[in-house]
Amino acid sequence: MMFTTRKATIEDYRDLLEVYTEVDELHRTHHPELFRKPDDGARAWSYIEENLSNDSKALFVAETEGRIIGFAECYIQKSSTFPVIREREWVQLDNIAVLEEYQHLKAGSLLLEEVIGWARNKGIERVELKVYEFNASARDFYVSRGFRNLIQSMYLDL
Repeated sequence: MMFTTRKATIEDYRDLLEVYTEVDELHRTHHPELFRKPDDGARAWSYIEENLSNDSKALFVAETEGRIIGFAECYIQKSSTFPVIREREWVQLDNIAVLEEYQHLKAGSLLLEEVIGWARNKGIERVELKVYEFNASARDFYVSRGFRNLIQSMYLDL
């Protein structure tokens, strides 16, 4: 199966909602205390529009046979000005999502390449991300592409 990737356009809005809906349901299933089903659809038009119009954000899509089957969204993050923190910029990979039926066919890898290329074009030398512990498939994907653990986030329900 052949996939192509490109920057998203506002015309992709409806197709993107299918992917957002699937990934949102995955998170809602594993952490209903954190995630809920939105009242007005997976993402507002304005959310996508902001990702497309802001130079410090990027939204890429993967498609096959004219169907969008995945996306990657990222943005430039800057460190705090706390005295012991080095000033730096990195690309925060907010999400790579591929419809379940197209996973493990390299679409995610192509989307990650888009993000890395975008970061390099911006002169940024690091990509960071967060992944939920339940998502072993995503964790394995990132580790297999060279990502390493930086910090562990923990919680205690009271």
